[in-house]
Amino acid sequence: MASPAIDSAWLSSPSEPFCKSLSVCVEEANPANILPVPEAPMSSVSDNSNIPKPPPLPSKMCTRTKYSKRPLEFSFVPKETKDMWDKLFKEGYDADVCIITEDKSCVLAHSNVLSIASPMLGNVLRLSKVKRGMRYIKILGVPHGAVCVFVRFLYSSCYEEEELQKFVLHLLILSHSYSVPALKRVCICLLEQGWLTRENVIDVLQLARNCDAPRLAFICVRMVVKDFKSISSTEGWKVMKRANPALEQELVESVVEADTRKQERQRKTEEKKVYLQLYDAMEALLHICKDGCRTIGPRDKVLKVSQVTCNFPACKGLETLVRHFSNCKTRVPGGCVHCKRMWQLLELHSRMCNEPDSCKVPLCR
Repeated sequence: MASPAIDSAWLSSPSEPFCKSLSVCVEEANPANILPVPEAPMSSVSDNSNIPKPPPLPSKMCTRTKYSKRPLEFSFVPKETKDMWDKLFKEGYDADVCIITEDKSCVLAHSNVLSIASPMLGNVLRLSKVKRGMRYIKILGVPHGAVCVFVRFLYSSCYEEEELQKFVLHLLILSHSYSVPALKRVCICLLEQGWLTRENVIDVLQLARNCDAPRLAFICVRMVVKDFKSISSTEGWKVMKRANPALEQELVESVVEADTRKQERQRKTEEKKVYLQLYDAMEALLHICKDGCRTIGPRDKVLKVSQVTCNFPACKGLETLVRHFSNCKTRVPGGCVHCKRMWQLLELHSRMCNEPDSCKVPLCR
């Protein structure tokens, strides 16, 4: 922070007016104990009476939506009913649909169930041809196990957690492609709550954008920004870099923007810390010059050397700084850093003081 411009006349002037205002028990000052008062800012301080009142606090009605940490487990459907539909799928009784998967295997199903559970599958079934009482459709591009879990969910909304975790990305694609919002919500919810890893976060990000899952995409981007160094070395990142360089550029820009915001927050935190230190120093200076504190204070006050430590955190360091300032023999500008800090405190107080006529701080106005 830039130091305020100090008049050379101040630095070269004797300190008798300062010493006459205070009663100081002279002791040898240890520079290591002198309060490291930060440099005062250049901007002038305006009158506090001109500051407008802050706006009212927001209403309590404006609260954040609380999302459940797990998918809702409540259901009015009896377990026996779910088991019945689950059994109907597994046994394929009187099935009239054969779903051909990637490995040429067949998953038996019922056209009525598929049409009701997924309008997209219903349209596919209406366009398919019937051969010997069976309709044949294909679901390619995903493993056979993923198709089985998908069709089972259409029947009973049941799934095994191990199977869902194994095929969660494939099921997210299937639920979006065939418009099954219930399964899509389950996949998104579980991915958001712990199934994201450094190895799959890039794949999940691309799927989330293609499958209209903005919240999941935001969580993925946040994870990439937080752990960019390790994620950028994964195989998924390398594949994405070749196939989708625009996404890579976007993620890099997000990382740079996040770093910039972090630096800005740190800068503001440091500025706030400096202003708080200045505030403590000014309060301690007023306390010393008005009331006195142990070994230093105004001449019209009786010093209490045995007095316990006061409540001003900067008082002890400022006592040492004042004692050094009253005895320092260096008078040239820039010659003594500690004296320069003291001059800055006095100048800052003189600019801020609203009662210059009755103020007991030396050299005020």
